[in-house]
Amino acid sequence: MFWKFDLHSSSHIDTLLEREDVTLKELMDEEDVLQECKAQNRKLIEFLLKSECLEDLVSFIIEEPPQDMDEKIRYK
Repeated sequence: MFWKFDLHSSSHIDTLLEREDVTLKELMDEEDVLQECKAQNRKLIEFLLKSECLEDLVSFIIEEPPQDMDEKIRYK
C-alpha cells in the first residue's frame, strides 16, 4: 500500500529561503510565517536572527506606518 501524502514536503518559506536574494518583506508577506516560527523552522529562525533582519523587525514595531497605505497592509 502506498501513501498518498507527502509527509516531507517543504513549505513555500523554505523555497524562498533557498534563494540568495530573499528579503524580509517577502517572508513577512507569506501567510504561514507565524506557523513556521512556532514550528521552529531552523532556516527561518537563522534568517530572522541576522542583524539586518533584527533591525528591520524592530523598526517595523517602533515606527508608525505611512498614512497613505491601505489599512490592511498598513497594520499587517
